[in-house]
Amino acid sequence: MSNIAPQKPGFNRGIWKNLEAQVRHWAETEEEIIMVTGAILPKEITLTVGPGRIPVPEAFFKLVYDLTPPQKMIAFIIPNKSSKQKLQDFAITVDAVENATSFDFFPHLEQSIQQMLESKIDVTQWQWR
Repeated sequence: MSNIAPQKPGFNRGIWKNLEAQVRHWAETEEEIIMVTGAILPKEITLTVGPGRIPVPEAFFKLVYDLTPPQKMIAFIIPNKSSKQKLQDFAITVDAVENATSFDFFPHLEQSIQQMLESKIDVTQWQWR
């Protein structure tokens, strides 16, 4: 069970479900995508669940790298709570997720390509459901 994290019900059944359906749509319509998902824990753990006191993330992130020309990237950080906002409202650059998590997600890319793709976002380049 190393690939699960506690999610609030309204988040899991709402905005996160919508994002997962959107990424599934991109996976079906594009030739090749890479997707990375993870949790962002609060600096100070205040909410836990279960006898093992599993920390509840304050937010979750998802990155999508579309290798289909023209290559593009999009990322999201969504707070672990219910939301009625559109997915596009949460769209950010991969650089922003790297700053929030201290991870370098695509280190294998040539530096100039990595910098170009990770530093900008254009939601109009993506086909939304």
